Amino acid sequence: MKRHHTLLVTLLFTLLTACQSEEPTYAMGNVERDRIILSAPASEQIVLVNVEEGQSVAKGDALLQLDTRSADALIAQRRAELDQANAALSALTAGTRPEQLSASLAALEATQAASKEAELKYQRIEQLYKSKVVGKADFDAAKATRDSSKAKAQQAHDQWLELKNGAREEDIAQSNAKVQAAKAALSWQTKAREDLTIKAPLDGTIDTLPWHMGDRVSAGTQLISLLSSGHPYARVYLPASALTKVKAGDAIDVYADDINSPIQGRVRNIRSQPAYTPFYALNERDRARLMYLTDIDLIDADKLPTGLAVEVRLP
Repeated sequence: MKRHHTLLVTLLFTLLTACQSEEPTYAMGNVERDRIILSAPASEQIVLVNVEEGQSVAKGDALLQLDTRSADALIAQRRAELDQANAALSALTAGTRPEQLSASLAALEATQAASKEAELKYQRIEQLYKSKVVGKADFDAAKATRDSSKAKAQQAHDQWLELKNGAREEDIAQSNAKVQAAKAALSWQTKAREDLTIKAPLDGTIDTLPWHMGDRVSAGTQLISLLSSGHPYARVYLPASALTKVKAGDAIDVYADDINSPIQGRVRNIRSQPAYTPFYALNERDRARLMYLTDIDLIDADKLPTGLAVEVRLP
């Protein structure tokens, strides 16, 4: 019985040791830098390529040029529309020309004279009609002529008054809004034209450049992949069993091949979702296989090459 008990204890110890040995003691990953993807803003042809893969560039450097002929034509159109809107606004704010006002006043005086003559003629016909010298047809014709002349005189007066008072505030406001819309359209089109020159948004290194001069690309096509020259960081796969031991903000040592001393780092972020999930059921043993992407900022490691394999020894 004692021998059987000893064998059982030995077996349990062996199993526990095996289970513990299955737990990872380190996390593997690579040195990374921020990657910037520069895409085509429009469907155009590449007319100039100024860089090549592996080349270092500074912020603002022109990397690649797309054809600007269509954009230049649209800018010319937007400028013409702005000029047209400004001319219409100027015409409203300048008021009526003296010649127009004088001509309108002359037309008003002419219609007033004709209306006065028609009124006098109507009065004479009215007296003759009452004396039965003329018939009703002549009376009705004189009355119609009087009313028509009076209406024309009123119309001429209103037209003269409109020219004299100038444009309404509502019309000026509407015309001014058209000017502002034309300016915005021109500004937008100018920005779209500038975007056809692909520039480096920051200091970095050209990682991939799959296109050549003469290629035609569609809007949204990836043109250049740029690696930032900023501070590198380590991206490692942290096993689930280490989630309770490592947290954001912890100082941690990072090891790399051919580097004798550890690289100091600080945990920036640990993803809340696993990088991948096994296809089998997630029992206690399988959950330990889950990996969580973890970013670790590296201190004094600017010279480390991107892609260098690193490992983090877990506590």
